[in-house]
Amino acid sequence: MSRSAFAILAGLLLGLLLGVQQAQAAAGSLDTTFGKSGTTATSIANADSILDSMLALSNDNILVFAGGAAVVEFTSNGALDTSFGSKGVATLSTAITGSLAAQPNGQIVIGGIVTPSGGGADLAVERLNSNGTMDSSFGSGGVALVSLGTRSPNVGNAVLIYPSTVADSGDILVCTTLINVGRGQPYQTGLARFTPSGQLDATFGTEGLSIQTGVYGCTALALLSTGEILVVNTSAVAQFTSSGSAESTVTGGTIVATSQSSSPFEASIFDPSGDYLLGGELFVGEESRGHNSSGQVQRFSQTGTQVADATFHFVGTGGSGIEALVQAVAAQGNFVVAVGEQITFAQSGDTTVNGLARLEVQANGSLALDPTFGSGGTVTNNLPASLGVVFQSTGNIVTAGFASNGNLTLARYLGK
Repeated sequence: MSRSAFAILAGLLLGLLLGVQQAQAAAGSLDTTFGKSGTTATSIANADSILDSMLALSNDNILVFAGGAAVVEFTSNGALDTSFGSKGVATLSTAITGSLAAQPNGQIVIGGIVTPSGGGADLAVERLNSNGTMDSSFGSGGVALVSLGTRSPNVGNAVLIYPSTVADSGDILVCTTLINVGRGQPYQTGLARFTPSGQLDATFGTEGLSIQTGVYGCTALALLSTGEILVVNTSAVAQFTSSGSAESTVTGGTIVATSQSSSPFEASIFDPSGDYLLGGELFVGEESRGHNSSGQVQRFSQTGTQVADATFHFVGTGGSGIEALVQAVAAQGNFVVAVGEQITFAQSGDTTVNGLARLEVQANGSLALDPTFGSGGTVTNNLPASLGVVFQSTGNIVTAGFASNGNLTLARYLGK
């Protein structure tokens, strides 16, 4: 047999072996075809081990926005996409604390808060071309912003793009949480709408900006077919008119667009049914070193009624000194994935494991651990704690977190 024929045969046998291994692997197993044996890691300058947002594109490539400074693109199989930015990393011209969204033409939008050197804060949108370069035609040199005056931003940002099926097609809506001026005043919800070219939409709020008491902040957004807006702040929801005024009641409707990503510790998203989800933890007993807390995912109707509440530990059944924390959630079809970590506190030293739980929406709307995933619905390992999670179109699950050396680490788990 010639050397070239032997190489071809060896390649075919290797591919067959990997296919057999993949077929035998259970849902929740690391996907060995992703990156290197299921994981991939890269260093990002100035990221500060902060994961702002994570997004799966229509081609199953993965975008990660980190440290308010850089957007990283990975191919669907976990390699850095070297056609994007500089070897896969696009550095922003303006630091933003915010979230990601993708336009139908492949351009990438980052919306959130900018803190000018002179003080104060701006609500801003920065737009990149699909190859990671700055879209200098957008706003002013690629950035569109509006001043928030003396108000101070707090945790919670989201951004969405108006689809072609509704009025104001292509507009960009960005929201944030604001600490109001004056001691003892309630937090506020700040909303700004920009045109596709990056100009403030004068038909929205006051010259493009609406600041309302609303639900005192924003962790997720949804756009209704009527043009009205749902704003979620963790477990609460408010409805705004198409021009940015607060409605007195929440009626909901047909959702046509949502904010597509969630940040750690603000794990709230809309699911495919139009309900919204909140991930976190539920304490049993006092919040002390000896406490026992469970991971928790709550499901709410558009009008804010809780319709499901699932609690779990990523491993074991809990006990004194156990803390299970959900840091991000994602939904696809009838499945919800919650990721985070579980910490065991002990005098000999604390131990932390990375955790995933897959929940399934039941016929009555409740949530229950999916017994076909991992071990009774959960998976744990010693990878960096997951701060973000997305589904790919295949149903596979990609998580992201930061290792102790600061490297951004992605992992992919089989969905079936």
